[in-house]
Amino acid sequence: MKRRIHRLLILLFLSTIGVYAQGTGGFKIPDSLQGKSFEELYGLYTTVYQDTTKSLIYLNSYLQKSKFEDEKINMARGYSLISSYKEKEQIKLQYLDSAIAISKNLDNPYFPSLSYSFKGGYYYLKLNFKEALKNFFLSLEAAKKSNSDYYVYAAKNNIALIKSKLGKYDEALLGYKECLQYYNETKIKDTLSYLFLTLRISEVYSKKKMLDSSAYYAKEGMRLSKMTSIDSENFYYHFVFNEGINHFYRNSYSEASDNINMALPFLSSSKIDNNYIVNAYLYLGKINDETDKKDEAKKYYQKIDSVYQSSGIVSSEVRDAYNALVQHYKYKKDTKNQLLYIEKLLQFDSILQQDYKELNDILVKQYDTPELLAEKERLVQAATSKNSTYSTYIIVLIVSVLLFVGLFAYQYYRRSLYQKRFEVLTRKDGTEVITKEERPKEKEITTAEDIGISSAIVEEVLSKLQDFEDKKGFASAKITLTQLSSTLGTNNKYLSKIINVYKEKSFSQYINDLRIDYIVERLQEDKKLRNYTIKAIARETGFNTAEVFSKAFYGKHGIYPSYFIKKLEKLEN
Repeated sequence: MKRRIHRLLILLFLSTIGVYAQGTGGFKIPDSLQGKSFEELYGLYTTVYQDTTKSLIYLNSYLQKSKFEDEKINMARGYSLISSYKEKEQIKLQYLDSAIAISKNLDNPYFPSLSYSFKGGYYYLKLNFKEALKNFFLSLEAAKKSNSDYYVYAAKNNIALIKSKLGKYDEALLGYKECLQYYNETKIKDTLSYLFLTLRISEVYSKKKMLDSSAYYAKEGMRLSKMTSIDSENFYYHFVFNEGINHFYRNSYSEASDNINMALPFLSSSKIDNNYIVNAYLYLGKINDETDKKDEAKKYYQKIDSVYQSSGIVSSEVRDAYNALVQHYKYKKDTKNQLLYIEKLLQFDSILQQDYKELNDILVKQYDTPELLAEKERLVQAATSKNSTYSTYIIVLIVSVLLFVGLFAYQYYRRSLYQKRFEVLTRKDGTEVITKEERPKEKEITTAEDIGISSAIVEEVLSKLQDFEDKKGFASAKITLTQLSSTLGTNNKYLSKIINVYKEKSFSQYINDLRIDYIVERLQEDKKLRNYTIKAIARETGFNTAEVFSKAFYGKHGIYPSYFIKKLEKLEN
């Protein structure tokens, strides 16, 4: 699941009781999704995430289930993912704030760091860099607190992105390279996170006029984008666009124009950065200027002015366009328009300087200085440690010996415990020894009337459940609470309550225990079955995956099926 979340995060970013109550409104989980696990609902969502209507059905079911079961982390995940489909700013932010409030004190590796990233990404796309930076800082703080390296570097990546916007290309490049090293060490090259990072590095090298380095990362990005399934075409043309800029700086204006115009339709609908269209117009204007097509160049610069007036994009590219228009009308000796764009340039400069100064101050005080102080502390500690190398060696040696002894003792205890559990599981009478301390307290007898269901219905359902067990109906992988209720001629609520009270288990635990008991018996009787893979054995009993089967087997008997099979083989040889 973690990998899926990472990929979707890039695509989308690319008083809480009152808020929670508004989360799903009057939404009711469809019958077809009743009984689905969180993993199953999330899996269904990832197959249709581009379809808003279907996505919201799965996500609202996920959120409603998490509320009903009071699963706070799943609740936070549901709110965060649903926020991406909300168009109104107030509602989108309300969902993200709910996710943050729920998970703030849970010490989870994903939340609230992921929710802060979503929120920062939203503000970044709205070009509100101050709020974006604030939330990226909060994401970094939460990730450090929960020791989540991935989200620490995700936040550092986003902060480097803001530095690049401020023209701090050397600092941005250092941040990107630090993240790149982490990605390479952890071998996560096949994600959109890695693709996004490669694009940013190529762009920064281009801005620094280091064209060979930029081209290297652009080509690597094009190669990777063809191998990445989600939204790869959009990414591919962003690299094409950056190569167009490199062609411009090499004075290859025809190739530059071809690349930029090829990428332009994809840049216009970019989910990565709204400023790309402005950047494309700027370089098309520069190409026409360099090829002595001054009037054509002017049209592109005026398009940038139009975009700025309608969207309020504050970037160095907008300033470059105003400056080019001032020079154009100066060359044309058009005093009126020259003064017009001088005035626009002066107004823009006042906004740019104020915004960038404020952002720069925040970066220095809240990020750069603390990072430098932390690095200084690491260096001081490293220098101090050199004076006590021998002592450290002795301590490490002692700790190593203790760890070895402890590990040996643990392994011995573990083997003994597993052997005891295996012996209990294979007792001829099928019973196990229960100590006085382990013996459960006597329960009060519950009657049918106590649970609000007539005794006739209870007896009928229990009789049909027995028939269901005798016929091994639980071995079907498609069995759900809704499907079984229909088969037994009752409803979900009654069946769930009867299983809870009379079988003393949840529905999923009831089914899984039947499957495990069944496979234990078969494995002891059928030698051929022991030669199957764990995955094949899982399917024999209705489990969808080997992981779920192994987890259920261990949960019931305290050993894994692979160990059980191995010991059975040794017992008979």
